[in-house]
Amino acid sequence: MIVVLGRPRLDERGALSGTAGRVAVAARSAGAQVTIVGLVADDAAGDAAVTELGRAGVGHAALLRQPGGGDVRPLERADIELALGYVPECQVLVAAEPLSDDALSATAEAAAYHGAALICVAPAGAAPQAQLPDSATVLELPADDDAGGAFADLVGRYAAALAGGADPAEAWKSAVEKSGWEPADPTEPASA
Repeated sequence: MIVVLGRPRLDERGALSGTAGRVAVAARSAGAQVTIVGLVADDAAGDAAVTELGRAGVGHAALLRQPGGGDVRPLERADIELALGYVPECQVLVAAEPLSDDALSATAEAAAYHGAALICVAPAGAAPQAQLPDSATVLELPADDDAGGAFADLVGRYAAALAGGADPAEAWKSAVEKSGWEPADPTEPASA
Protein backbone atom coordinates (compact mmCIF):
# COMPACT_ATOMS: atom_id res chain seq x y z
CA MET A 1 0.00 0.00 0.00
CA ILE A 2 1.24 3.44 -0.95
CA VAL A 3 0.10 6.35 1.21
CA VAL A 4 0.28 9.79 -0.40
CA LEU A 5 0.13 12.88 1.83
CA GLY A 6 -1.23 16.09 0.40
CA ARG A 7 -4.12 18.27 -0.68
CA PRO A 8 -5.78 16.95 -3.83
CA ARG A 9 -7.86 19.39 -5.81
CA LEU A 10 -9.36 19.84 -9.26
CA ASP A 11 -8.22 22.10 -12.05
CA GLU A 12 -10.56 24.31 -14.09
CA ARG A 13 -11.43 21.34 -16.35
CA GLY A 14 -12.44 19.17 -13.38
CA ALA A 15 -9.36 16.91 -13.53
CA LEU A 16 -7.29 16.08 -10.46
CA SER A 17 -4.49 18.57 -10.00
CA GLY A 18 -1.86 19.33 -7.43
CA THR A 19 1.06 17.01 -6.88
CA ALA A 20 -0.68 14.79 -4.30
CA GLY A 21 -3.65 13.89 -6.49
CA ARG A 22 -1.49 13.34 -9.54
CA VAL A 23 1.08 11.20 -7.67
CA ALA A 24 -1.72 9.04 -6.22
CA VAL A 25 -3.33 8.52 -9.63
CA ALA A 26 0.04 7.80 -11.29
CA ALA A 27 0.91 5.18 -8.66
CA ARG A 28 -2.54 3.61 -9.04
CA SER A 29 -2.18 3.61 -12.84
CA ALA A 30 1.14 1.79 -12.38
CA GLY A 31 -0.77 -0.99 -10.60
CA ALA A 32 -0.21 -0.13 -6.95
CA GLN A 33 -2.80 -0.01 -4.19
CA VAL A 34 -2.95 3.65 -3.12
CA THR A 35 -4.69 5.76 -0.51
CA ILE A 36 -4.42 9.48 -0.01
CA VAL A 37 -4.12 11.14 3.39
CA GLY A 38 -4.59 14.87 3.65
CA LEU A 39 -7.09 17.69 3.44
CA VAL A 40 -9.79 18.82 1.07
CA ALA A 41 -12.26 21.64 1.46
CA ASP A 42 -15.63 20.76 2.96
CA ASP A 43 -17.51 22.13 -0.06
CA ALA A 44 -18.56 21.12 -3.57
CA ALA A 45 -14.98 21.38 -4.85
CA GLY A 46 -13.78 19.03 -2.10
CA ASP A 47 -16.62 16.61 -2.87
CA ALA A 48 -15.66 16.65 -6.55
CA ALA A 49 -11.98 15.95 -5.74
CA VAL A 50 -12.98 12.98 -3.57
CA THR A 51 -15.25 11.68 -6.35
CA GLU A 52 -12.40 11.89 -8.88
CA LEU A 53 -10.04 10.05 -6.52
CA GLY A 54 -12.63 7.29 -6.19
CA ARG A 55 -13.05 7.07 -9.97
CA ALA A 56 -9.28 6.68 -10.28
CA GLY A 57 -9.29 3.83 -7.75
CA VAL A 58 -7.47 5.82 -5.06
CA GLY A 59 -8.58 5.19 -1.46
CA HIS A 60 -9.53 8.27 0.52
CA ALA A 61 -10.95 7.09 3.86
CA ALA A 62 -8.28 9.08 5.71
CA LEU A 63 -8.92 12.32 3.84
CA LEU A 64 -9.86 15.07 6.31
CA ARG A 65 -12.33 17.82 5.44
CA GLN A 66 -11.52 21.47 6.16
CA PRO A 67 -14.63 23.42 7.15
CA GLY A 68 -15.44 26.63 5.35
CA GLY A 69 -14.35 25.67 1.85
CA GLY A 70 -11.94 27.74 -0.20
CA ASP A 71 -8.18 27.31 -0.12
CA VAL A 72 -7.03 24.40 1.99
CA ARG A 73 -4.32 25.15 4.55
CA PRO A 74 -1.08 23.15 4.59
CA LEU A 75 -1.01 19.85 6.45
CA GLU A 76 0.10 20.03 10.07
CA ARG A 77 1.56 17.40 12.40
CA ALA A 78 -1.81 16.79 14.07
CA ASP A 79 -3.50 16.21 10.68
CA ILE A 80 -0.89 13.64 9.70
CA GLU A 81 -0.98 11.83 13.03
CA LEU A 82 -4.80 11.71 13.03
CA ALA A 83 -5.20 10.61 9.42
CA LEU A 84 -2.43 8.00 9.50
CA GLY A 85 -4.19 6.45 12.50
CA TYR A 86 -6.78 5.20 9.98
CA VAL A 87 -4.18 3.54 7.75
CA PRO A 88 -3.46 -0.05 8.83
CA GLU A 89 -0.51 -0.67 6.50
CA CYS A 90 1.97 1.32 4.49
CA GLN A 91 4.88 0.14 2.34
CA VAL A 92 5.69 3.53 0.81
CA LEU A 93 4.85 6.93 2.31
CA VAL A 94 4.97 9.88 -0.09
CA ALA A 95 4.96 13.45 1.24
CA ALA A 96 3.78 14.75 -2.13
CA GLU A 97 4.05 18.43 -1.30
CA PRO A 98 6.41 20.46 0.84
CA LEU A 99 5.58 20.20 4.55
CA SER A 100 6.62 22.20 7.59
CA ASP A 101 9.51 20.70 9.55
CA ASP A 102 7.12 19.56 12.30
CA ALA A 103 4.75 17.90 9.80
CA LEU A 104 7.68 16.32 7.97
CA SER A 105 9.03 14.96 11.27
CA ALA A 106 5.63 13.34 11.92
CA THR A 107 5.77 11.85 8.42
CA ALA A 108 9.24 10.40 9.00
CA GLU A 109 8.09 8.96 12.35
CA ALA A 110 5.09 7.33 10.64
CA ALA A 111 7.30 5.84 7.92
CA ALA A 112 9.61 4.40 10.57
CA TYR A 113 6.65 2.98 12.52
CA HIS A 114 5.30 1.23 9.40
CA GLY A 115 8.75 0.24 8.12
CA ALA A 116 7.86 2.14 4.95
CA ALA A 117 10.06 3.68 2.30
CA LEU A 118 9.83 7.47 2.49
CA ILE A 119 9.65 9.85 -0.48
CA CYS A 120 9.59 13.60 0.24
CA VAL A 121 8.93 16.38 -2.22
CA ALA A 122 10.84 19.54 -1.32
CA PRO A 123 10.25 23.07 -2.61
CA ALA A 124 12.38 24.14 -5.55
CA GLY A 125 15.80 25.24 -4.33
CA ALA A 126 15.34 24.17 -0.68
CA ALA A 127 16.13 20.94 1.11
CA PRO A 128 13.94 19.79 4.01
CA GLN A 129 15.30 20.82 7.39
CA ALA A 130 13.58 18.06 9.38
CA GLN A 131 15.61 15.02 10.36
CA LEU A 132 14.96 12.35 7.73
CA PRO A 133 16.32 8.82 7.58
CA ASP A 134 19.28 8.27 5.26
CA SER A 135 17.09 5.94 3.19
CA ALA A 136 14.56 8.70 2.37
CA THR A 137 14.31 9.88 -1.21
CA VAL A 138 14.07 13.68 -1.44
CA LEU A 139 12.93 15.11 -4.77
CA GLU A 140 12.80 18.79 -5.70
CA LEU A 141 9.43 20.01 -6.97
CA PRO A 142 9.96 21.63 -10.37
CA ALA A 143 8.63 25.17 -10.57
CA ASP A 144 7.12 24.63 -14.03
CA ASP A 145 5.38 21.24 -13.79
CA ASP A 146 1.92 22.15 -12.49
CA ALA A 147 0.21 22.00 -15.88
CA GLY A 148 1.53 18.68 -17.16
CA GLY A 149 2.08 16.52 -14.14
CA ALA A 150 5.18 14.78 -15.56
CA PHE A 151 6.95 15.10 -12.20
CA ALA A 152 3.98 13.56 -10.37
CA ASP A 153 3.97 10.70 -12.88
CA LEU A 154 7.66 10.06 -12.16
CA VAL A 155 7.09 10.10 -8.38
CA GLY A 156 4.02 7.86 -8.64
CA ARG A 157 5.83 5.31 -10.80
CA TYR A 158 8.82 5.37 -8.43
CA ALA A 159 6.55 4.76 -5.42
CA ALA A 160 4.75 1.93 -7.25
CA ALA A 161 8.04 0.23 -8.11
CA LEU A 162 9.19 0.50 -4.48
CA ALA A 163 5.87 -0.94 -3.28
CA GLY A 164 6.32 -3.76 -5.78
CA GLY A 165 9.56 -4.77 -4.06
CA ALA A 166 12.20 -3.13 -6.26
CA ASP A 167 15.25 -1.70 -4.55
CA PRO A 168 15.50 2.12 -4.77
CA ALA A 169 18.03 2.21 -7.63
CA GLU A 170 16.01 -0.20 -9.80
CA ALA A 171 12.73 1.54 -8.87
CA TRP A 172 14.19 4.89 -9.91
CA LYS A 173 15.59 3.53 -13.17
CA SER A 174 12.22 1.97 -14.03
CA ALA A 175 10.29 5.14 -13.16
CA VAL A 176 12.63 7.31 -15.24
CA GLU A 177 12.35 4.99 -18.24
CA LYS A 178 8.55 4.61 -18.07
CA SER A 179 7.86 8.30 -17.45
CA GLY A 180 10.13 9.52 -20.25
CA TRP A 181 12.47 11.52 -18.02
CA GLU A 182 16.13 11.62 -18.88
CA PRO A 183 19.26 12.19 -16.79
CA ALA A 184 20.50 15.80 -16.82
CA ASP A 185 23.71 14.52 -18.43
CA PRO A 186 22.69 11.97 -21.10
CA THR A 187 26.09 10.24 -20.82
CA GLU A 188 25.33 9.35 -17.18
CA PRO A 189 22.88 6.58 -16.23
CA ALA A 190 19.82 7.56 -14.17
CA SER A 191 20.25 6.79 -10.47
CA ALA A 192 18.41 7.35 -7.22
